[in-house]
Amino acid sequence: MKKRLQVVFVIALISMFGVTLCYAETIWEKRQKALNPEAQPKAEQKAEEIAEPDISDYPVALDPADPSSITVPSMYGTIIDSYKGTNGKLIVHIQDAHANYEAQKNIAGIIESLLGGYDMKLVFREGGSTDKDFTYLRKEANLDARMRASEKLLKDATITAIDYVNLTTDYPMTIQGIEDRSLYDENRFSILEMDKFRGVASDYVNKMSALADTLKPKIYNQDLAALDKAKKDYEAETSDLLTYYKALNDIVQKKGIPTAEYPNFSTLIKINDMEKKIDFVKVNSPEATEDQKKLYAEYQKALKDLNVNKLFKEEPLIESKIQEAVSENNDQKELFRISKAISLMDKMLNVKLVPEEYGYFLQNKKDFNPNVWVGFLNKKSEELNLGLKAPENSYALTDNMATIEKVYATAWKRDNVFVQKAGERMEKDNADKAILVAGGFHTPTLTQLLADAGYSYIVISPRVMTKTDDNVYKGSLKAEWAETK
Repeated sequence: MKKRLQVVFVIALISMFGVTLCYAETIWEKRQKALNPEAQPKAEQKAEEIAEPDISDYPVALDPADPSSITVPSMYGTIIDSYKGTNGKLIVHIQDAHANYEAQKNIAGIIESLLGGYDMKLVFREGGSTDKDFTYLRKEANLDARMRASEKLLKDATITAIDYVNLTTDYPMTIQGIEDRSLYDENRFSILEMDKFRGVASDYVNKMSALADTLKPKIYNQDLAALDKAKKDYEAETSDLLTYYKALNDIVQKKGIPTAEYPNFSTLIKINDMEKKIDFVKVNSPEATEDQKKLYAEYQKALKDLNVNKLFKEEPLIESKIQEAVSENNDQKELFRISKAISLMDKMLNVKLVPEEYGYFLQNKKDFNPNVWVGFLNKKSEELNLGLKAPENSYALTDNMATIEKVYATAWKRDNVFVQKAGERMEKDNADKAILVAGGFHTPTLTQLLADAGYSYIVISPRVMTKTDDNVYKGSLKAEWAETK
C-alpha cells in the first residue's frame, strides 16, 4: 500500500503541480527578524524539548480585520510582520523555504494550527495554477499509511508542506494554485538560464568589487568611508539592523541632515533610545513612578506608530541623502554609484534583491554597465599610479543582462497575479480569511500589494535551523522542467 501510494503521488505531482521557485533569504527577511528577535531560532533549543501544542485549546473566534488575534506555536515559527487593513479580509502569508525538510515540517505545523485553531479552510500555493489536491487519496489508505508515505515524499522534496497536511490530516481544506502558468514557466526558465552563467558572472562581480574597494581609501572622505563600512558590515551580517541604522543616524546628526521626511526611521531611533531608559520590570510594578509610566506609554505609542514597510522604503532614500550630503567631488559620487551597482548586481545574481533595490536598478540602469565600471577604474588607476587590472570576463554580465532582468521582471508580475487570483478565489468562496504559502523573496512586494488592496495580513517565518540542500532543490526544479519543456 505504501509503495502504491508513493507511485500515485509522484505521477499526480508531475501532472498537477509545479515546483516552487527557490530564493535565498533577502535583506527584507533579515531586517524583519532584527525587529522581531523572537523570529530568530535559538540553536540551543531542540525541537523535541518544546511541548507539542494542543490545537484544541486555540481560540476559534477570529476577527479577519484584526491580525493581532492570531498566534502560532513557537515551536513551528514566529509572526514577523502584521498589518490591519480596511476590506475586512485577512491573508496569512507563510514564508516558504523550498526543499528544506525541517522548514516544510514546521510550515505543515503552522498550517495545521491555522486550520484547526481558527477554522481556516482556503490555502493558496505558489507554484500551482489549479485547485487539484490529494483529498481523494484519503479514502485510499488509513491515516497511518498516508503519514508513512507522505513523510518520505516530503523528505525527498516531492511534495510540499501543503500536500503533507492535505494527506496526513482530515481537516477540510481547499487548495488553490495562484500562478499564471506561462508567467511561472518564464520565471522558472529564466532562473535556470541564469544558473548557467551565475558562477562566471559572480566571479567577475567579486573581482570588480575588490578593485573598487582598493580605490576607496584613495578617493573617499571619512564620512563616506563610514557610510560604506556600515553598509558592508550589515550586508555581511557582522552587524545587525539597529547597529546599521544607528551608524546612519550618527552621520545624520554629525552633518545636520534633516530627516523629517523619514518619520519611521526617526521613530525607530527614538524607540531604541527609549529602550535604554526603561526598566521593563519596574515599569509594570506598583513602584513605578509617573515619569516611568509616561515614558513607557510613549514607548508603546512609538511601537504602534512604526510602519515597517514604509521604514524599509525610507532606507535607500536616507542612504542616498547622506551620500549626497557628505560627497565632496564627482569622483566620490561616481565611485559610490559604481560600488552600489556592483553590490546590487551580486544580489541580483544570487536572487536576493528586494523591491526598493530593484526599483533603484530600473532607475539607474546606466550605472550597471560593466564598461562604465572598467572605464572609471582604468582612469583612476592610471591617475593614482595603482596598476589595477580589470578582469576580462565582463561578457558574463553584458551578454546575459536581459536574462538577469527577466528573473525580476517576471517575479514582480507573478506577485501581482498572486494577489489578483487570491482575491478572486476568496470572492468565489465568500471567504474572509486564507493562508498563502510563498517564498520569502515574494514577501516585501506581496505585503505592499495586499496593504494597497486593503487586506489585513500577517507574515509567519517558519522555524529553520538547517540549510536547504541546493542539490535536492535544483534536482527537483530541473527534473520538472525536463518534463514540461
